[in-house]
Amino acid sequence: MISTDRGWTALLAAGTLLCAALSLGPALLPRPQVPVVTRVPLPPPSPTAAPSGSGQEPPVYPATASVQPLISGRVNLNTATPEQLEALPKVGPSLAAKLIAGRPYRSLADLDRVKGVGPSTLKTLSPLVSF
Repeated sequence: MISTDRGWTALLAAGTLLCAALSLGPALLPRPQVPVVTRVPLPPPSPTAAPSGSGQEPPVYPATASVQPLISGRVNLNTATPEQLEALPKVGPSLAAKLIAGRPYRSLADLDRVKGVGPSTLKTLSPLVSF
């Protein structure tokens, strides 16, 4: 009978240690590493020289090793990609396709003939595009 008491005592001690280990487990395990995000702002766009009297100047965005702006300065309507055209204000995928189909452009009058380019869009785009 002494051996049975020792067995139960040992089993009880092992169970107690197991419970203690399980309850302390999260505190003893290493915490997961969380990545640190750092944000470095780009410098503000610097305006370039625009024709006199336009009132609006095209922005010039700086390029970095990992960031290349879609548009910077005036966008040439004859060579711009669809993505560059869509980056212009008031130009969506449909109008960008119409602008590409209407090439070549020599003046604002040519741009005004494109269906979907009205007086408001023409006024917005005139200081931002070139031919």
